[in-house]
Amino acid sequence: MSEPPRQPPLHAVLRWWGGAVLAVGLTVAALIYAFAPSDEGIDAASEIARGRMYQHNLELMGGKAGALMAEFNEWFAGLWHGRSLAYTVAFLAIVAALGCFGAARLMSEPPGNSRN
Repeated sequence: MSEPPRQPPLHAVLRWWGGAVLAVGLTVAALIYAFAPSDEGIDAASEIARGRMYQHNLELMGGKAGALMAEFNEWFAGLWHGRSLAYTVAFLAIVAALGCFGAARLMSEPPGNSRN
């Protein structure tokens, strides 16, 4: 009988996946950046939202917290359009790859081997 092929250790597989996620994520981010329209044009809704009267009315209705939440919501929605989306995808790819590399490093060290 022949022996079944050995599986690579899990930490090696995680390192491979981390590299793959990083390569694919940065490639996709570069493609999005290359083909996305520039964020220079300001639409009418953004122009109104930046106005002093709108900010005043927002604070009257929702207080300072309501105005801050509206500002946060506008910032967060802006992450998913145009060239900002490329930066967001690149950041998420780097974070995911670092997570894979960190998990692989933790798995590769034998238990009880602390760096004190």
